[in-house]
Amino acid sequence: MSIFAERLESAMQQAQMTSAQLAKATGIGRSSISQWLSSKYVAKHDKVVTLASALKVDPEWLLGATIPETAPATIDAELLTIWQQLDAAGQKKLLKKARKLVVKDPPATKKKKRKKKKRLFVNCCW
Repeated sequence: MSIFAERLESAMQQAQMTSAQLAKATGIGRSSISQWLSSKYVAKHDKVVTLASALKVDPEWLLGATIPETAPATIDAELLTIWQQLDAAGQKKLLKKARKLVVKDPPATKKKKRKKKKRLFVNCCW
């Protein structure tokens, strides 16, 4: 999932809006919103501004240009609890590990190589 799709979904959850409600509030088609949420496309700048306005978020944040200073409200409660229990050094380590996990994008579906079956050729004379 792209950062735009993740943040759009996060902003929609925080605003408690469905894609249909967002479409009605912005005048943007539901199919466009669906394609953005599935990472098929990224919205053009004018649409990002419209979405950000309706969702009450910063357009730059929605595009992934800025990082929020505080953890977003949609983070799982368990993760947030762990975060709060860590000191500054622990938080830094956790962020470093998280960034590594994000960069480690699973490779596209690889086709398994077929193992060649060894065939026994029996020479026999009849």
